[in-house]
Amino acid sequence: MSTGARRTRRIWTAGTVAAVLVLAAAGLHVYRDTNVLTQDRLCGGLVSTAKADAVLPGSGRLDARGDGVAEDLGDTVCTVERSSFLPGSGKGMLSVRLWEEDGDFPFVNSAWPDPSGATFFSGPVTGAVYESVGWALLPEKCWTTKPVFVKVSPGKSASGAGALAALTTDVARAVADEAACGDLPGEPGTLLPPRSDAARPVSEGRACGLDGFSVRDHVPADTEVLESGQSAPADLWSCTLFLDNDSRDTVRAEGFMTYAASRDPLLIAAVRRSPGASEGDAPGGGKADVVARTRIVLPCAQGALYLAAEPRAQYLEARKRKSGIPAWETYFGSFVKAATKTFDCGTATH
Repeated sequence: MSTGARRTRRIWTAGTVAAVLVLAAAGLHVYRDTNVLTQDRLCGGLVSTAKADAVLPGSGRLDARGDGVAEDLGDTVCTVERSSFLPGSGKGMLSVRLWEEDGDFPFVNSAWPDPSGATFFSGPVTGAVYESVGWALLPEKCWTTKPVFVKVSPGKSASGAGALAALTTDVARAVADEAACGDLPGEPGTLLPPRSDAARPVSEGRACGLDGFSVRDHVPADTEVLESGQSAPADLWSCTLFLDNDSRDTVRAEGFMTYAASRDPLLIAAVRRSPGASEGDAPGGGKADVVARTRIVLPCAQGALYLAAEPRAQYLEARKRKSGIPAWETYFGSFVKAATKTFDCGTATH
């Protein structure tokens, strides 16, 4: 073989190797840094790849661990993780799980974020999303002893409330379909966000946006009261009052008192499943399903209305300071009176 021929052959071989390396690198990039070769749904069909991709920050391939709906719904767990070889692409992980819980846990369980900061949705699907977690209530046919909820936890959503609500709703639809216990849409209804990103001063005589509602006589004198929450009335609604005082930051962040209301039929059905719920009296008179001293369901002509009040850290601190703060049930009676009017309850409860 001539020298020229050998040179040509070496060049051709080197070019071929380079081309193969480029193709291999391109193939690795497609596999590890994109979802081109990923299935449309993950975790045995529970999670939409596109909706999870929209929620998780960064870019890269999505991988999942989970086999779909477990025979016992409460054992269902799925984890989706984003990974990439590209520098600066970021990582992210979200988890999906099902669990049984009291129907009004989002309003009364202090382990969950303040409901006044939630973006709720109601109607065909009942649920809410916060910055780092979302929940949806499965249909009654999915329940056994207690209501069953879907929880989606992305740590932090890349695309905001809309994307997380869409993912949470779609997971609930997939679970109900797989378990043959309900027919849900794949998208949430109208989103009900807080009125503002930060707490704002209350309007005297119209606290939390409820006509005739005031807490001025039941808070320390010369203390400004702030409020945060969704617009009333709504099928899912909450409001937290904050005292603008010298409380520690962690105590101020908890707030003084949280109020909640719901006309959502599925959530009310879930509340009525609560242990100890029984027929009793509403503040000011009239009958109600009583879940606890300050958690009731009123039998309104236009449909049942759930009302609740829960004390927060600032209230507990104020009581310890002996500043004339009354028992927290006191705050519930005036709230019920104002809420039944604003939410057009139409019952003789006061």
